[in-house]
Amino acid sequence: MTRIPFIAGLCLSATVILAALYGIAPAHVPKLLVAAPAWLAAALLWMRAAPRTRKQAGALGGIGLAGLAWGATHAGRIDPQLIFGSNALLIAMLAAVSFLRLITRPTGQGVEHIAHGRKALWSTLLGVHLFGAVINLSVVFIMGDRLSAYRDLNARQVSVLTRGFSAAAFWSPFFAAMAAALTYAPGAQLPQLMLLGIPLAALGLAITALRKTDADADFEGYPMHYGTLWLPGTLAVLVLALHETFPHWPILAIICMLAPAVTLTFLGFSKRSAAAQLGTHLRQGLPAMANELLLFLAAGLMAAGVDSALSTLHGWLPFTHFGGLQAALTLLFMYLVALAGVHPVIGIAVIGTLLAPLRPNPDLLAMTFLCSWAISVGTSPFSGMNLALQGRYRIPPLDFLRWNGHYSLIMLCASMATLAAYGHWFA
Repeated sequence: MTRIPFIAGLCLSATVILAALYGIAPAHVPKLLVAAPAWLAAALLWMRAAPRTRKQAGALGGIGLAGLAWGATHAGRIDPQLIFGSNALLIAMLAAVSFLRLITRPTGQGVEHIAHGRKALWSTLLGVHLFGAVINLSVVFIMGDRLSAYRDLNARQVSVLTRGFSAAAFWSPFFAAMAAALTYAPGAQLPQLMLLGIPLAALGLAITALRKTDADADFEGYPMHYGTLWLPGTLAVLVLALHETFPHWPILAIICMLAPAVTLTFLGFSKRSAAAQLGTHLRQGLPAMANELLLFLAAGLMAAGVDSALSTLHGWLPFTHFGGLQAALTLLFMYLVALAGVHPVIGIAVIGTLLAPLRPNPDLLAMTFLCSWAISVGTSPFSGMNLALQGRYRIPPLDFLRWNGHYSLIMLCASMATLAAYGHWFA
């Protein structure tokens, strides 16, 4: 029994390595191979997860199996890669980022370096947004781990981290959201999408920061000095350099390569015992991901079931053409189904395929996809980010709805108005 966590740690490390290889050569590394060690780790760590997490994972998996059963009996799509591997790269990225804890733990004087007040709120919000636009979800956990080192994250901190990060999906070319939007809205132009998305992102940041609360005076933010910024800054520079050199490598795969590499390099040049720390991480650090691991795999299974059920709507079209009003209504629908647990990438794939016969304006359709991702990812209890936050920081799933629900409705209305106006004047 004592070896089980270590074996699970090795499995998750294998997932990281395979995910990096998959990003470099997807034709030679099957996605199911990336997912296989993650599923084995989940089986080994099942009893180490919190009882609430096991119940939630069981419910999500049950919904997924029901959807797959419906699809199988109604000529729906059954995709093994989606069933077993839809969240494999995200799991690998989380496991890779966990290595960074070995070089970001406070040294005992961290309390003195925690920033306070509204200036700290602004710096944290802008930091997670700008760094997140490049190094994606990893920055949320770099900052979250630092802020939770001495006490649990509070509602305001979670809102700042989730909103600041998710707003980058409106415009960042490094987000999976942009890759999905450009894939399922062929012909969309990146400069046009950024021109539409940056004002919406700025609005989201302003709403978050300018809404004052009683807790803002004591807000504990991410400290903005060299000792804390060197890591996200280094990762951002390296990600940009690798992405420029190898533009076809996915950002998640680059993170899977860089996070362990940066950690090993730092430990190698420091006076710390690298081998001992890595061994402890394999036995304790990686197995501590049990909650996130189960939630991600179960959510992927649910997404596959929903996709299978939706694929039974053969040939049905909701509109006769796709203009501004239709884009706004599509965004509303995607927002609602995301709250119900459909991952934005599933919604984008289904809607993009469904509307293709209408030959929609590609920029309008792509912006609809980006808005759906940016608005829902911080609010839905089932989004990849929020599932990870639930498991990592023990945040109840419905708290994301309570803390970000009002914000998401404001951004939904603003986005729907933007889409309607763009569709009226330009589409």
